[in-house]
Amino acid sequence: MSAAGIGIEGALEALDGAAGVASVRAWMERHREALLAHQDGRRINWRALCDWFASVGLLNGKGQTPSVRCAQLTWYRVGKWLERRNERAAERAAETLRLEAERESEKAAIQAEIRQRREAEAAEKAALRDKMEQVGRDVARRVQAQTEAQTIACVGDHEQPASADVASQENVPLQQARVRIGEVARVVRMRTQAPRYGRDRDIPLPPPYVGPRPAGMPEDLPLEALMPLDAPGIDDKGMYDFKQLPGMPRRSFYDNERVWMMDCMALIKAIPPAERPPALRAMGPWLATRLGPSYRG
Repeated sequence: MSAAGIGIEGALEALDGAAGVASVRAWMERHREALLAHQDGRRINWRALCDWFASVGLLNGKGQTPSVRCAQLTWYRVGKWLERRNERAAERAAETLRLEAERESEKAAIQAEIRQRREAEAAEKAALRDKMEQVGRDVARRVQAQTEAQTIACVGDHEQPASADVASQENVPLQQARVRIGEVARVVRMRTQAPRYGRDRDIPLPPPYVGPRPAGMPEDLPLEALMPLDAPGIDDKGMYDFKQLPGMPRRSFYDNERVWMMDCMALIKAIPPAERPPALRAMGPWLATRLGPSYRG
């Protein structure tokens, strides 16, 4: 017979036999609940039960037919042993339930934390997006206002009042007088904010610059390219932050670093050396070493 075809019954009988198999104790362990249910609270007739034990060959731990006293003691010990076994089983079941409850509680806490974190991130992104949109609208309005103001100024420079034209023409011979036909006012196309990519898109633009156009500032550079005058101009290490000095062009406006350096150098050169603040006296040589000898001085 193959190993797969052999049942467990014989092994169990062998184990029971090795421990007093056909023993009174083994029988009581198996049938205690059924016997109690049958008696339904009535006293057990141990004399009759011991006679039956002897007839079927059930023996005590010493291999003898159990006496009434021996049967009663065995019954008592079996009851205590089964009671302890049931208590341990109940404790294991309670511990299992407690561990499952703890795992469920931890799982719920983790899920709640993840949900709160996601909600906070979504709210932060929404607030940042609203702020960026507001800054974009403010910048667009400033650029439009500057463009309109510069267009009006350019047109005004190329046109003279009618009274002045009449007065001048009165003193000019007819053959020398001419009408300005076909002259178009020169309009300067202002540069715009360079595209921002990656994490730079989430960094808000600085507050707007408030003040007059500095001397030496390129004609096509809008005021939005300048850092506000109250900008700190210092980095985390306490050094000058040349890319964000107050009133100077900010590096984040440009997509070309050399063009930014040239515009910065133009503003620095417009200030007499003796009047330059310490930050610009340090920035000038720094720019010159990068732009080349033609920009020194």
